[in-house]
Amino acid sequence: MDNSARESKTGSYRQSQIENKIRIARYLYSQKDKILDDKIEKLLSQLDQAIDESRKIMEGVGVTKACRECGDVSCCGKGIEEKYEVTTLLINLLLGVEIQKGDAEGCYFLTKSGCSLKVREVLCVNYLCDKIRRSLSHDDLVAVQETCGKELDILFSLSELIKRKIRENLDYNGL
Repeated sequence: MDNSARESKTGSYRQSQIENKIRIARYLYSQKDKILDDKIEKLLSQLDQAIDESRKIMEGVGVTKACRECGDVSCCGKGIEEKYEVTTLLINLLLGVEIQKGDAEGCYFLTKSGCSLKVREVLCVNYLCDKIRRSLSHDDLVAVQETCGKELDILFSLSELIKRKIRENLDYNGL
């Protein structure tokens, strides 16, 4: 009996990688009292502020508008979501984001109005297509990269701290 017949016969199905990561992130969120401390809460606040600054600069120099008008989902193509780490999903939950499947083609998190996540992976934050890069002045490009770089630095520090807390306090080695 092949796998599809076995799965069909048992009524079970195989979850995608991202759905499994979301399930793990939700479990870890349910254990947040064993993860959160003053340092993590401070970094969460700093990250939230850095994300707002990144979005403002992208809006200010026209990146957000260019992406919205382009409509090309190849930048947010199907499969990009598989690059997401459990900790990034957990951080979204800690910042009040309800993680769910988007309503557009492409990435699992893509909606018709953009990404449904607040905290995104480096690949998503850092990527600017050639069309957008050519449309920005050198100074605007540098400003976007510096601002987003601050966001990504905080995300990295926060992710590593959370991973350590999980390993120390939850007897979970999956990260």
